Order: sequence, then structure tokens, then C-alpha cells
Amino acid sequence: MIVLGIEGTAHTVSCGIIDEGRIYSNCSHTIDGDSGGIHPRDAALHHSEHIIPVIREALTKAGITMKDVGLVAFSMGPGLGPCLRVTATAARSLALRSDIPIIGVNHPLGHVEIGRRLTGSRNPIMLYVSGGNTQVIAHISGRYRVLGETMDIGLGNLLDKLGREMGFPFPGGPKIEQYANLGTTLLELPYSVKGMDVSFSGMLTAAKKYLSDRKQLEDICYSVQEYSFSMLVEVLERAMYQTGKREILLAGGVARNQRLRKMLERFAEESGAKFLPTDVEYCMDNGAMIAQAGMLMYENGARQSISDTTVNQRFRIDEVDVPWIEDEPVQPEQFRGAESRISMSDFHGRSVVLKERIRKRYRNRDLDHSLRNIRARNEIIVMTRIAESGCNVPVIYDFNPHGPVTTLGMVPGITLAEFLRKNSRELNISVMKDIGRYVALFHQRGVSHGDLTTANILVGVKNMPYFIDCSFGKADSAPNDMAADIFLFRESLRSLHTDSGELFGAFSDSYSSHYPEYRKIFEEVEKIESRRRYV
Repeated sequence: MIVLGIEGTAHTVSCGIIDEGRIYSNCSHTIDGDSGGIHPRDAALHHSEHIIPVIREALTKAGITMKDVGLVAFSMGPGLGPCLRVTATAARSLALRSDIPIIGVNHPLGHVEIGRRLTGSRNPIMLYVSGGNTQVIAHISGRYRVLGETMDIGLGNLLDKLGREMGFPFPGGPKIEQYANLGTTLLELPYSVKGMDVSFSGMLTAAKKYLSDRKQLEDICYSVQEYSFSMLVEVLERAMYQTGKREILLAGGVARNQRLRKMLERFAEESGAKFLPTDVEYCMDNGAMIAQAGMLMYENGARQSISDTTVNQRFRIDEVDVPWIEDEPVQPEQFRGAESRISMSDFHGRSVVLKERIRKRYRNRDLDHSLRNIRARNEIIVMTRIAESGCNVPVIYDFNPHGPVTTLGMVPGITLAEFLRKNSRELNISVMKDIGRYVALFHQRGVSHGDLTTANILVGVKNMPYFIDCSFGKADSAPNDMAADIFLFRESLRSLHTDSGELFGAFSDSYSSHYPEYRKIFEEVEKIESRRRYV
């Protein structure tokens, strides 16, 4: 079956034509780079002007007419509303005029599927980085799940905004990369990682301050790349170890950046994973990726009428069924993670765990050294405060700052993620209630965990929860920090467990009954939710 795909979510209007074995054509037109950014109405006018010529060009290059096309696919969202409507209107017109089926496609799904097709990837974990999107995605339980994402602006948006401040043409990423290659001094910037989520707005503010202080453009660009890319690889690594995926797929406009690719190559080499970058031509938004996703949807039973093709500016990839990938059990790595190497030892006759924060060679050496030491020391402080609140943490026996290596008491047990997969509904609900009560206890003491996920809670003897890996926490946290704990915990449940609603309900009910100020915290959770991209 020949499929014609139309893309038009933001700056580019594109048409791609494919079948199961061949990409016939992929033709695009992008908004003028001197415009200073994307203005939705201007972009929509651009798409209106160029969409018909682009479709005609694609058909001509493919050597076919609409009579040969068996399916029209178009980008339904997420994206800029005016642009999406232009694309949808064109797709509907083609489908009605030619009397052929139509399928609306989730834009990120297109990036995943064209990447899988071109690289031969089977079941990867994907880093998707573009202007509006920054997400870590993996297939779990019949759908692609968003394991981590930006909490404010996409990485490409950061680079575009910074580039505009520097007087660079749109998009700003290529020029920033050029200047970064000449930078030598690493300037301090916010390193904002919360679990597997990231934030870039603070980095943009700090970089603009360096601009006003007349720091070298080369050093600002260099620092922004080193910090932001390190954040991305770190959250990708954490997600990879939690899911057991062994293929890394890279896609999106920012995926063309050579420094990001080299960092991921280095990480893949060290971790034994396969790095599968999407071909540069198909990293940018393109019609072929929409055709590919539409073809897979249609071949697996998806059908839409014209009335079903309303655009959705906040269309998330985890709303789409993906039956063409076979489900695999989630198999977290043991004794290995994004932060540390874990080994067993003996400490004066006691069984202990040695937690060594290992050097990340994909990361700038100075940045890596600073992060490892700050996090190791902070973890000891936060664990001590959590223990003082009456909650369970491993016993801290020793700390060697030169590793840095922390010696912790052995906690016989399994992660909460594994526990929830193995046990009955009743037992899971009971444990979730206990966790809600304990989190309320240390929140009342003004302590936040900082990385409260199902991988960072152990369930030990008599189903007792133990809190581990709290190096992102704060001993003097604000309501927003406590809300971040709740938000991260809920998202980790959503991404890995199909019964997450009931599980989180048990946790939140227990938390609310044990923390008098719970309303204030949940109001902050709603604020965090409202700042997310495409929710």
C-alpha cells in the first residue's frame, strides 16, 4: 500500500510518500530562517502557501498520482493550532477527493517509527529532542510511555530563544553548535534534573545573564550544550536501566547536533547498548515519518472517519495504542544505575553495600566531578533527616569522599517497581498506603526526597518500605519540592504500571490523612502539571 503523509505541526510543511519497502519521496519547505522564531499565524500562512506545491512535488518525484495512493496520513498534533488546521484541511481534501482512507497521526509517534524503520531498531528507548518536545520514550504494555520529559520548554526552544538573544537566525541550534565548538571555559548553569524529568527555563535565564555580563558567546554556547546535553543523557540512562532496554534511538531536530551524538555514542559504548541515531535528513519534521506511522496504524486496524480527524494541540504519544511492537517484560538492571555502581562487601562483620558514584565520561570532566561530589554529600544529609523523621533508610556506615563511595547497610528486598509487578492487588494497595504515610512523615519535617520513583523505594522484610537514592533531595524543602516528590512518584507509576490510578489513589489518600498541609502540596502538584508540555 502506498501512503501519502503530510506534516505541518510547526515550522515545516512536508509531504512524504512511502510503502512497506521504499520511501518514494520526501519534500519539505521551512519557514524563513530570518523571521526570528515561529509565529503561529505566519507559519500557518506559510503552510497555506506551500502545502499544495510540496504535495505536487512529492507526487512528481515519486512518479505517481493520487490514484495510486491507498491512504492519506497527517500530523494531528501536538503542535501549533493554526498550522495543524492547515495540514488537516489539506489531508481531508485529498482523502475526500480521491475517496481513500485518512488517518491522523501523533507527531512524536512519527519520529519514533521513521527512526525504527531507518535504523532497524526493534524495541528501543528513544530520546526525542526538538523545538517543542523533549521526551524519553519507551514501549511498555501496548503503548509508548513517556518516562521523562521537559517540565517547561523543549531543548530546541531553549536554543532558539538563546539564539535570538545572540542575534542568530532561526533555528538557533546550528549556530550555537558552531560557536560551542570554539568555547573553552565552562560557565556555571542550573543543572535541573528531577527523576527522569528536566527543566531548561532556569538555564535560559542564567545564559541571558551571562550575555548581559558580556561573557564570550563561545563559552556561553559551549556551557549550554554541555549542561543541557548531560542532563538529557543522564535521564535517558536512568530510564534505560529502569526498563532494561538495550537500544537507544535518537530523533528530532536537535538530534542533528554532533556533540549530542558523540555523548550518546560514548554512553552507549560504556553501557553496552546500541546507539541508533536517525538519519539527519529524517531528524527534522518530515512527511515520510507521518506516512510511516499512519501505515502501521492502518495495517493494525486503526480507522478514522472525517469527523474523527479533529486536530489536538496537546496530543500525547501515550494516548495511542501500538500493537505492532510485541510487549516485553520490564527488566531493570541490577547493581547498576545512572548515578552509581553497586557492589557487596563486608564492614566489620556486617553485610554492606558500596555505592560508588562513577565517572561519566560522556560528561565534561569538571561538571562531572562537581555533580558526583555534591550529590554524594547531599544524599547523606537527606537520608539522615529522613531517618530522623521515623522512616526507613539504609544505615550509613562510612563515606569516602575520594570515590566518592558511601558504605550502606544491606537492605534485603526488591524495588517497589518489581514488588508491584509480582504481588496481589491487596498487598500492593497496603504497601502504597504505608509509603504515603512515610512520605507524609518526612515532608512534615521539611525534607524532600528529590527522586521519589518506584525504583528508589525498596520493599524489605515484612513489606517494609525503605527510601534510597535521595541525592536530589533537600533537608529544608519548600512546598514545591514536596510537590515534586508527589508528581514524580505519580509519573513513575503511570509510566510503568497499568493500574497506576488505583495505586496512586491509595498513596495519596494515606498521604493526605497523615499530612495536615496536604492541600497546599497538591495545589503545587497541579501547578507543576500545568507547566508541562502537551498535557
